[in-house]
Amino acid sequence: MTERAEAFTPKHHALMMAWIAQAVVDAVGDREGERIVRKAVARYGHQRGRRMAMRAEADGQPLTVESYLAYAEVKPRKGDTQTKLLERSPDARSQVIGCAWYDAWNENDLMPYGRYFCMEIDRAVVRGFNPQLVLEVGATMPSGADCCDFVFRDADLTIPRLAGILWTRAVGPARRAAMPWEYHVGHLFKSFGEVVAEELGDAAEDVMASALGRFADSFGMPARVTLLAYQSTNFDELP
Repeated sequence: MTERAEAFTPKHHALMMAWIAQAVVDAVGDREGERIVRKAVARYGHQRGRRMAMRAEADGQPLTVESYLAYAEVKPRKGDTQTKLLERSPDARSQVIGCAWYDAWNENDLMPYGRYFCMEIDRAVVRGFNPQLVLEVGATMPSGADCCDFVFRDADLTIPRLAGILWTRAVGPARRAAMPWEYHVGHLFKSFGEVVAEELGDAAEDVMASALGRFADSFGMPARVTLLAYQSTNFDELP
């Protein structure tokens, strides 16, 4: 009987990102490594945001803050994040005080590498969705703050609008927007690999192999097989 991979989770995603980042930094040093990793995060996030926009447009939805929140591809499980909505209008301000990515990096001494993800990801997804929207990211926990601070300018999240977002996501047209974690990890590995190859040329193979080896050591060979199955996927298109 063929062994099946365990279900992927945000931990798989967080550790794969950090292992690639660590391998890049080990290869080229902190300064150049940070630049390359943040470029990779930005590309990954932009692709994800663009797919969200494509889904919303296909459903005839405007590319507003409401649609951005409704069509999110990432759906954390209960307990993965702890978020407080501090202000709803005219700007929406929220704080994240608990995070599965932060926990994974902290438990595995990978915070110096994981923090690059938080420097770029949220703004990149928003830009990919609609560059006219403005999300400001203040302090982040991986960089030493007590919480991650976000401000969505002119969001105007009134109670009726929040109810509309929940309806659209739960039973409306966006109910199929969230993708499984194996898809997200596969996307991350492929998009990061493309940027690393552009930047490091022949040395990229060893960098990506190092991260993939650590992934297999931690999660098993079936997880490696599942991950690599996504390397033929075009992440610039809807699945």
